[in-house]
Amino acid sequence: MKAYHLMPVLKIDKHISVGDFQKEFNTIFPFLKIEFFRPAFPEEGSNYKTASFLTSRDQIANNTNSKTISIDSMTTVAQLKKLLSEKLGLLPLIYRKSGSMWIETSLTEDWSLERQNHEAEQMNIN
Repeated sequence: MKAYHLMPVLKIDKHISVGDFQKEFNTIFPFLKIEFFRPAFPEEGSNYKTASFLTSRDQIANNTNSKTISIDSMTTVAQLKKLLSEKLGLLPLIYRKSGSMWIETSLTEDWSLERQNHEAEQMNIN
């Protein structure tokens, strides 16, 4: 039986920047990267083509409510994207390191963050 390892809680409040969140995420998953976009028309659903890219200096939360996001190693990319989208109204993209490139995980969104990170680590051993 596989043991589940709980990951630290990622806390988002009105003062955290995109860059700070990305650093915290990357500390937990060193072979993964997360980027955020703000949809131009949130009521129309997700659309990366019309979304605005958030820079590392931008604030993640655009209101005064603190948001706590709890993830563990078995959280899938799809679950994390849905959670961040629902709680923050943002469009997150998760990337996996492959050599000197970052590859979007869109074809493997059903993989856990742990598996994504492990696969990337294996690709980058040599």
